[in-house]
Amino acid sequence: MVQIGRQRGATSMTVPLMLGAFVLLAGFLYWLAITAEPTAPPEMVEDDPVEEEMVESQLVDPAAFETGTDGYTGLVVRLNDVNVAQAIGQSAFFIDLPRTPFLVHMGPEVSAEGMPPIGQTATVVGQVMEMNDSTISAWADAQEFTDNDRPLIEFATHYIEAVQIRTSGAAPAGADAAPAEPAAGG
Repeated sequence: MVQIGRQRGATSMTVPLMLGAFVLLAGFLYWLAITAEPTAPPEMVEDDPVEEEMVESQLVDPAAFETGTDGYTGLVVRLNDVNVAQAIGQSAFFIDLPRTPFLVHMGPEVSAEGMPPIGQTATVVGQVMEMNDSTISAWADAQEFTDNDRPLIEFATHYIEAVQIRTSGAAPAGADAAPAEPAAGG
């Protein structure tokens, strides 16, 4: 068997090179420590949520609206924090007023945003319209509701043609304003 012996010159150079490498590394780390500039941790900046502008409308108390709907016909009203009760087809739903449900119809722009979730509160802005046979026929021709929904729509004497719907969240601007009184003649 052949014995491999240690070479004499290998040990004499290894230790000084290893020590030189450690000194060089320590010197580099020291240089980094004294020349490095500290950086501040990134700041977590939370953007304020963009407050959606509400369409100019008359704030109405749901109880007053329910009892004096005729006085609001033709006006753009805003009902805050009403419960979305039942969907009617793809573009209408009922909201809960204190005693009875009330029909809300969504125009094409509002329908594109989707139906508000059933059971959630919403702010509804729109023009109060009187229900008539031609409106029901137009909605039927556009297939906005099924035959099963027709009696529910015929039940409504008025409806809101919604121009804006915001589901529950932050209160809309001016929500603390006093509710409007019904217009004369209602």
